[in-house]
Amino acid sequence: MPLGYSDEFSTQHKEGTARGVVQEIAPYLKKGYISEKEEGYLLTARGNPYTHVVKKGNNIIVKLASGKDITLTPLKKLKEDKALSQAALVAMDQVAAHRNNLECYTCHATWAPQCYGCHVKVDYSGGKQNIDYLAAAHDQDIHGTTGGMRDLKAYLVDGRVTETRSFLRWEDPALSQNGEGRISPTIPGCQVTVSVIGKEGKALLQNHIFKIPDVEGAKAEGQNAIDMSPVQPHTITKHARACESCHASDKALGLGIGGGTMRADESKTFIIDLMRADGKILPTIVDEQFSAIANLKNDYSRFMDENGTQLQTVGHHFSLSQPLDASQRAKLDRRGICLSCHDTIPNGSLAVSAMVHAAQMAGIEVDNKDHQGILGKLLLLGAWIQLLGGMALGALLVYLIYRYQKRRA
Repeated sequence: MPLGYSDEFSTQHKEGTARGVVQEIAPYLKKGYISEKEEGYLLTARGNPYTHVVKKGNNIIVKLASGKDITLTPLKKLKEDKALSQAALVAMDQVAAHRNNLECYTCHATWAPQCYGCHVKVDYSGGKQNIDYLAAAHDQDIHGTTGGMRDLKAYLVDGRVTETRSFLRWEDPALSQNGEGRISPTIPGCQVTVSVIGKEGKALLQNHIFKIPDVEGAKAEGQNAIDMSPVQPHTITKHARACESCHASDKALGLGIGGGTMRADESKTFIIDLMRADGKILPTIVDEQFSAIANLKNDYSRFMDENGTQLQTVGHHFSLSQPLDASQRAKLDRRGICLSCHDTIPNGSLAVSAMVHAAQMAGIEVDNKDHQGILGKLLLLGAWIQLLGGMALGALLVYLIYRYQKRRA
């Protein structure tokens, strides 16, 4: 790969000659552990030498300070040796867009911590106080000792701060474009919903989501200042997440868990009690299950709607960070693909019905492997019929034009 590849901060991937290895390293890098260079030190995407990662033959050696060497085989060599799985070859060799537009960890980080809905309450009632940890950390004496190590009570300020969350998830994070212009896993950054209780015990703010005007697709009315953030989860595994977890997922598209439908309406106070068929609560004294969050019109996991409207900020620290755009969503979205065939199975077409009944009479049972084989054959058959049919029609058209020109002559 060339220098700068995977570190472009652009939606166009870097091209050029392979970065190779270096034989010498800068003096400032020699202050730490330096390994024997073997055939040369590998370079990072930014051109900096790995002082403990070297080339030796067709392998990469990671030399640990403990003295242990870890031998890695490059992907190119694994491909030449036919040591890669079919899934790996399809995902990262045949589909070049994956290699050029995705981070490696987009698929290989198979889980990520997802803490949805950060509920912060600042309570000034009853003389409640909280430690100002920031002030304590900055108050250092001549020995470098911070205030927190001396007496935390000296840094009490008015208002007790508590924090809760709405819900947690770990599996199959959503996708968005990160600040480097590549598709990456995306988790809640900090989806702050604020309540402030005054000194008299009354709510000054209750379940309030602030809005930021004129940013990220919003105009003067403002974008919800709850954030989804592209992230490197550091949960890398050898086995990547399944194709379906992205290509057949509402969540991956940014449409929310279950398409954002698996929830109550958070913008309205939610009460479960005796009620009429029209929803009117019958008792006069009731408990609220949760109070309304006025600015939250969608589930916390939903940061894009079906029309492409952004619903909350997405990685707002970098200019390229954003939800998937229309073109990216069109390439990703393969939801409902099963219906492409099964809306005609078993009786939607005469030919299909005949094949289904023949299989039933012969006692043929189709398992997953058979199913994949059938789809592969249908794809190849359809492609060849269209190709040969197009060529035949083209030849026929040329022949007819030839006959017409010859007759006129």
